[in-house]
Parts: sequence; structure tokens; C-alpha cells
Amino acid sequence: MPIFCRSLLVVSFVGLHSVLPAQQIPLDAAKTAGIESCRDCHEEMVAAWERSIHAASFTTLGQSELTKKIAALMQIEPMEIPMTASCMRCHYTHESIAGSPQPTEAISCESCHGEALDWIDVHNRKSAPRAARISDATEQGMVHPQSLAAMVKSCYGCHVVDDEQLVNMAGHPAISDGFEFLSWYSGEVKHNFLVDEGGAVKGHSTNPQPIPSARRRMLYVTGKLVHLSHTLKAMSRAKDAPVDRDGKYLRLENGRYTFAVQHALEVKRIRRDLEEVLGKVSIPEVRDALVLLDTLRFTTGQSNEFDSAAMELDRLAERFAEKRSGDQFAAIDPILDRLDPKFSE
Repeated sequence: MPIFCRSLLVVSFVGLHSVLPAQQIPLDAAKTAGIESCRDCHEEMVAAWERSIHAASFTTLGQSELTKKIAALMQIEPMEIPMTASCMRCHYTHESIAGSPQPTEAISCESCHGEALDWIDVHNRKSAPRAARISDATEQGMVHPQSLAAMVKSCYGCHVVDDEQLVNMAGHPAISDGFEFLSWYSGEVKHNFLVDEGGAVKGHSTNPQPIPSARRRMLYVTGKLVHLSHTLKAMSRAKDAPVDRDGKYLRLENGRYTFAVQHALEVKRIRRDLEEVLGKVSIPEVRDALVLLDTLRFTTGQSNEFDSAAMELDRLAERFAEKRSGDQFAAIDPILDRLDPKFSE
């Protein structure tokens, strides 16, 4: 799976300095608790994470040929990547050590669930009902799996890149190759070992638990809506149009499609997926998303329009995740059955 970055505010490479409007705010090293704060209660989940590319990339990222090429174009050494803003924002977890942020892991628990120091004590408050702990921890900044839209946004904040310079000038992919949220959530990143033990009580299993059918439907549709939103947010940053005067997709000197083209093609793919869903079952949020796409012109000068559309898509995704249960969308199961769980090579 290609490398991707969490957005920081300031990026420096190729002799240029630019301010980026981040899709996903960076982790605050001063509020990061570290992986060991999770292990005591979630040993199975941490072990599953340790087998994933999210964990392994701490040592492997700097060794890949693509990373070396990008680092050279950014005029940095591969060993500098963990402390380079363009890279550390997605690829590394930093903790405050002796008052200074230091990379301690790659993509870790807090990369997805948020910095833990503000909510970990609430999360661990065993005397409180589980529902209350989840609600209180969420209010303190935890991204809990029950907050479906927030959880999906946490993934796409890194798997969709909104930095045109990083893509066009340093050769970084604009999107994760073949990234489909449900496939990876059902595969390598799957780490739910909790089982019901009656009422609101949860116990631990030695095996990851299957994703219920209704939840799989919710994950798929929410994933598509959020993916579309983040792609449009990224396109709003583009300075180059996706097509030239003859209507041909623009390419860079190395033959790769430009930042804008990569995202425009992704919009087309997501649109086809949403149209397929709508052909199986009526979902108002999906219908509204497709109507919204019809109002957009994929040319330069549409930054405000793309940003406004992305905000509306965020609202649609949140409404869908909150108001629907997935029980009534069994008609899309044949679509989901085509998606094999994904694992990194």
C-alpha cells in the first residue's frame, strides 16, 4: 500500500514553503499516550496491529524505492523522513520525550483513535457504564468505532492526499492505490476481539469477531461518501486543471497523471460505485450526493464550490451514519460480496 501523509500546517520541500489547509489535523505529541497505554487492556488488538503494515512501516518506509525517490526530490535523506512535516503527519506517531516530539511508532492506535491523554482515564473508568464511558471519551476527543463517520474520516484523512506540490513535484501518489475502506477494514486493520457477555458487558475473544452484515453495509456506503468528500477537498487545493484545452488528461513530465487528474479519476470511480448502490436500493443521502456532483465543474477556479460540496457530503455522511442502521440495505450485499478482505503484501 503506498505511503500517505497526515496533514500538518507547514510543509517544506524542493526549496519551497507552503501553508496547507489540512484535511485532518496532526496529532499533538504532548497529548499522545503511546501504544503501551493500550496494550494492558487490548493485548489482542495491539498484537493484530503489530502484524500490520501500519506498524511495520516504522522500519520499512524509509527502505522503499518510492520513498527514496520522493525524499530525493524533497531534498532530504530517508533518515530525515520521521521528522519532516510532509511525512510525519501521516506516517508516524510522535510522543513528547524530554519536552521534544520524537517518533515512537508509525501509524498507531492514536493515529486512528485520537491522542489519548485527554480521554484515556475516562475510557478506563470501569465503574461507569460502558455507554457512558464511550460517550464521555468521545466528547474528550476519542474516535470510537461507534462514531462511524468520524472513524472513516480518520482513515481518509491520510489515504487521500491534499498537497498538490507533494504529488506533482515530489512524485507522491495522490491516493492510496486501490484503497477501499471496507476491504481493508475487513482485512489487515481488522482488530475487534470484543464479544458480548450480556447486556452492555464486553469480553475478549482470542479471535477477531466477524463484522455483522448490517454494519458492513453502513461501512461501505459511509466510506464512499467520506471518500468523495475528501477527494473534493483535495481538488479544491489544485492549481492545475485536470484537462488541457483539447480535453486530454494532464500528465507530468514523468508521465504520471497530475494531482488534479488523479483525484478527478477517483471522483469518477466513486460516482460509479454510488450509482451502483442507488441502482440496488433507495438511499436519500446517496441520491443527494449524486445530484450534488452534477452541479460541479471540474475546472480550475472552483475551489469554493468544491469546498462547499465537500462540507455537504460530510453532512450527508454523518446523517447517513447516524440515521440509518443498515438493516434495510441487504440489496447491496452482492456488491459487498465482491470485495475480498485486503492484506498488504
